[in-house]
Parts: sequence; C-alpha cells; structure tokens
Amino acid sequence: MKKWVVSALLVCLATGSLLSGATVSPAMGATTTMKRTSQAPAPVQKPIHDMIVFNDFQVAGLSAGGWNWVKNDEFILPPDTPLDIDIMQTTYGSGTNVSRSDVFLDGTELTAFQNERTAAQASLKWQIPRFTIPSAQLSPGIHTLTFVVTDAKGQKSTVHVRFRVEEQNYPLIYEGDNSAGEPIPTGDTVPIFGVVGSKKFSSKAPGKWTLTNSSTKHEMRSMKGTTFSTGSLAFGKYELIFTSDDNATSWSANLQVGLPELYQGTDEKGQKLSQDQKLMAPQAPGTLQLYSPYPGNWWVNGTGQTLTNSQYFEVAIPEMLAGMTINVTFEPNQSSNASPLKAVSKLQIQVPGTPQACEATTATANMDVLMQNNAKSSLMIEERDLYSSNATVKFYQNPVYLIWLATAADHIKVGSEEDDEEGPGVWAVDNVIVDASKLNWDHTALKLSEYKPGRYKVNYYSKREPRQSWCGYVQVVEDTRPVSSSKVCDQGDSGAVPYPTPMRFLTKKGKQLSDGDHIVVDSISDLDDLEELVLMSTHVENKGTKRIILNQSSRTDRRYVHVPDLVWEDGKTFLGSRQESTGGTIQSSNEVKVSFNDKTLLTIEPKRATKDDDRSGDPGSESLNIKQLIEAQLGKPGIFTIEVTNTMEYLTCRVTYGGKSYTKDTDLLEKKQKMTLKIEVK
Repeated sequence: MKKWVVSALLVCLATGSLLSGATVSPAMGATTTMKRTSQAPAPVQKPIHDMIVFNDFQVAGLSAGGWNWVKNDEFILPPDTPLDIDIMQTTYGSGTNVSRSDVFLDGTELTAFQNERTAAQASLKWQIPRFTIPSAQLSPGIHTLTFVVTDAKGQKSTVHVRFRVEEQNYPLIYEGDNSAGEPIPTGDTVPIFGVVGSKKFSSKAPGKWTLTNSSTKHEMRSMKGTTFSTGSLAFGKYELIFTSDDNATSWSANLQVGLPELYQGTDEKGQKLSQDQKLMAPQAPGTLQLYSPYPGNWWVNGTGQTLTNSQYFEVAIPEMLAGMTINVTFEPNQSSNASPLKAVSKLQIQVPGTPQACEATTATANMDVLMQNNAKSSLMIEERDLYSSNATVKFYQNPVYLIWLATAADHIKVGSEEDDEEGPGVWAVDNVIVDASKLNWDHTALKLSEYKPGRYKVNYYSKREPRQSWCGYVQVVEDTRPVSSSKVCDQGDSGAVPYPTPMRFLTKKGKQLSDGDHIVVDSISDLDDLEELVLMSTHVENKGTKRIILNQSSRTDRRYVHVPDLVWEDGKTFLGSRQESTGGTIQSSNEVKVSFNDKTLLTIEPKRATKDDDRSGDPGSESLNIKQLIEAQLGKPGIFTIEVTNTMEYLTCRVTYGGKSYTKDTDLLEKKQKMTLKIEVK
C-alpha cells in the first residue's frame, strides 16, 4: 500500500495534476506533509519548480514535503491584459548542470520563451528572467499553461496551471473625447480640482450616461451617445453611470469636485490637512514632509524651494527663518480637459524661535529706497544705504503708486548691468515670508507699495550669504511730505549716474573695432580704412538749459535758477575732448595714447578751461589718422597700440544724521572705461 502512495505522488508531480480539478479546493494551498519513517527511501532528486508567479500572484510552489502544489482556476486575467510570468526552478546533477525551461500554451510550445542556463554546481537554482505573453495570444476562456524543467541527465518535471481570461463584458470608459489612453476602472474616483470644474468622458460604444448628485440623489443630466460632458459642477461629490446599448453591464465612477487633499507625512496615513491650516514646524534647522494622493507642483513662496510632478515634498526649514511663517502651495497636475480655473491647496508653516532683532550690529546688509509718484514719472532714488534699526523710516506718496525697498537701487533701474550687492534674498513682512508676486524679477527688491499704508517690520536674508541680513521698520504714508526741518539734497546737488556702453572705433568703411581687437595690415586697402577712426562712447551732451527750484523742501520759497541741461548719450565723441559746464552735475572726458612697439608716438589729452578762457569744454580731435602714423614709420613691421580712457563723473548728495544734527555730504564720483586695440603691420 505504501509503495502505491509513493508512485501516485510521483505521477502527480510529473503530470502536475495534484490538487487540480474539482476534487480539491484551490484555497487549500499545499498538500499535507507525509511523515517519513527511518525505513522510507530518500526522495529522488529530480528537477522541480520552486515557484511560478502570474502578474505578481503565485500560482504554483512547493509544499513542506517537497511536492508541487497548483492553484488551478484561481487566477483570472482581465480582458486585453498581457500576462507577466516569473519562474524559480531547481535542477540537480554532477559535473556540468543544465537548467532548461520550456513553456506550452494549450499544448502548443511557445518557443520564444524557451530559456536555458548551464553551471558547474551540483544544485542549480535559477530565477528565469520575467517574460510576457501578449494579450493578443490570450483569448477569453479557459487556458492551460504547461511548464517543463529539464536537467543535464534528461530528467524532467512538469507543472500544469489552468486559468481563465475574462471576457470583456463591461464598457471601457476614457477621460476626454478621443477614447484614448488608459481606461478608467469601474468604481474608481475621478478628481476634478477646483471649487467648480468640469470633465469630459468617452466610450468606443454608444450608450446612456447618467450624472447624479451623490448627496441629494438628484439626477442632474442624462443623455445618449459616445461622449459626455459633466458641465460646470460645484464643490461636492457626484456619480456617473454609463450603460452601453448592447450590454446590460454598466460602468460607474465617483466624481469629486474640490481642492486637492494634503497630508502631513509620506502617505495618507498622516494627518489630513485643511486649506490654509497652520502647522508648527520642528525646531530649525529641520524638514517637514507633505504628501498628496495626486502628483503635482509644490513651492514655498519666496524661498525658491520648488518640486514638479511629485506626490511628496520635503520643506526645508532653515535656521535663519526662526519665528517666521512660511507659505506652501500645491497645484495638482491637470488633464487637458480639466477646469481652466487653477486649483491650489495652501498651508502655513510656523517656524519656532524668535525672529532676528532689528539692530545694526546683527544685520549687516544695507538697503536703498526707490519711488515713482505716478505712471509717467521717473523712478527716483529716495534713500541710500539704510542700516538696520528699530527706528521707523517713513515714505510719503499721495496717492501711493510705487515704492521699492532694494539691496541696490542701480540694479533695480538698469538690471544685470549693475552689481546687485547683497543679491537675491528671502523677504518677510511682519514675520511672514513674502511671495514672489511682491518681489522683483530676481528677488533683490520688495515692492512696499503692494501693502496698504501702514507700519511694517521688514526682514531680509541673503540667499548667497546667510550672514548678510537686514531688519527695519518702514511706514508707508498716503500723504504729502511734511516740511523738513533738516537739510535735504536738492536737484542741483546730484547728477544722473552713467551706465556706459562699450567703447568702439568706426573706420571709413563702417567697420567697428572693439576692445581687445587685433587687426593685421597687409595691403593698401587695409591701410586706407584706418585713415579716419571715429570714437563712439558714452559722454555728456548739453541740451540747452533747464529751470530748477532752489529750495525743494520749502513750500513758500519758489525761487528758480537756470542750469545746463546735461544728459548722458552714446555716440560720436571727439578725441581728447572734455564736456563740462559751470553749474553742471555731470561731466566727461577722454584721453588717447598711441604707441609703436612700446614707444609712445602720440597722446591726445583734454585741456582744462582757464580763467581767461571760460569755455564749456575742449572740442578735441574729430578722428584719429592711424594711416599717417604707420606711414611715418616708413612701413616698419611692428604693432601699433591704441589705448583710450573714458572718464565719466557725477555729483552725489547724502544727508546723514549723527551727533544730534544732520549733515549734507556732496561728492564727485567717477566711472572709467578703457579700450585697447592692436594693429599689426607685416
């Protein structure tokens, strides 16, 4: 009797029939282990299938007694779905060992999935690389896959797995009106982000669509066809049902209109957060983790922290923002037919600690203030080099139009051409981090006029150097400036700052020669083109006269004076010329030096006006004749060097307070440009 039982088990192993069919429930899993006595023969080492997995679901394996079990009829494959197969198998042998795998579908060998591996080890366990049977080869109904493992001795082991491919008996519904992409599973929840929103759906087969309000059970819309639009839906939950004309089985989905959900943590197990909820951050420096069930874009307003197309976001909490409130915004990815209204979820993060005090000893950066009274007026520098202080600085406008607090006034006016000094930073007003809408293009300035008239505490932290910071109190007053009791800078006390363009020479033929150019002369035509070099540079132009008020701080003293109307212009400039005028606030001059093989040939310098010669400036030379200088050297080979220095000067004025009194300081500052050309004569 014992011999019959062992023989029966071996037959089951070879045919894969153990636990198959209706006689044994697939839910039982493995067979009962047979107790082995000391007289029982040792098991025969034949090839075995340790594990067979369909689409990450195990359908065959080994029992504790070493025999195969099979979950027949338990695996059901959805329609139009490929089948991924993973196999782990073991072979035994001596010397060269072989582990070969063959696969049969309903008795037909799938030669494309045949695998073989050779090794020297006596026991060879091999995880066969995953392979996939396309859905086109798996028609609806019952199928049997047969797996055969073979070793070097020709011994085999076979396992049969019976499974079912589900017939498509429900409609496929797609988002959009093109019936393309991934179908929406029935019973799924489809989000529509926004306070209101709409979505379109489509089916390849015609049928009836019904939209119902889940709260009131009221039917809102019903229509027939292959496409359906929900129309504008208000905040809430809805149910959409579709029944095809040729099939009684229906499809349904839950539509949820609202803002995207956010959680504190890395998944939905964390605390669910409400709109504009304030969270307490861990002690700075630290991080705070946020999660959304849907991917999207995250950003922390004003700090530059951003992340795109992600469900997770880790907010960095820097130590310098102690005591501040940080605003976090999340915008989910929207489909092409989603609501045009942007849906964003917002949170506030309170950083523990005490904000930085407004003391000059702890805050090392300086600030400038610029103001523009109306759309047609110029952007003027109101204050320079404001230090951190607990004192309140007041700015007056009536009505309030434009007020900038900036790390460098000149950078705001002309952009990247000027140094931005402390550079981009993180700004806070009344201990709340400012978002980018109230900052300039590179976060080097705060638009104070975005706030209503009132008193505000402003903090600035440089992104380049955390030790560079500023803190102060400013007050925006919607009124005219009161009469000053202290000294002020008047119009004639300062001049416009020059922003020069690069110097260059123009030849007779219109060729442009710039700084660093090296010209080689090896023909008469080249020499002729150097006969009249005209200098193009930034210089002072006198446009006539203009009238200014002598005492701008007085409302009653309206005395005027006429002064030269001087402006900075770029264009033709006489060589060795000086542009200056009595009473002017800006002036310019240039100097030219020509040398040959390091020997100076010519120097053109401006001449200052004398007491007897009250002229506004030295006219200089109209052009430079390099051809004449080359010919004077009798055509000797060598290098002619032309050096031009352009000097631009402007008056500055500043009122400082110290020693219980105000002091008005004026100074003449200058900017210099240099250009060097080399002309080589062969």
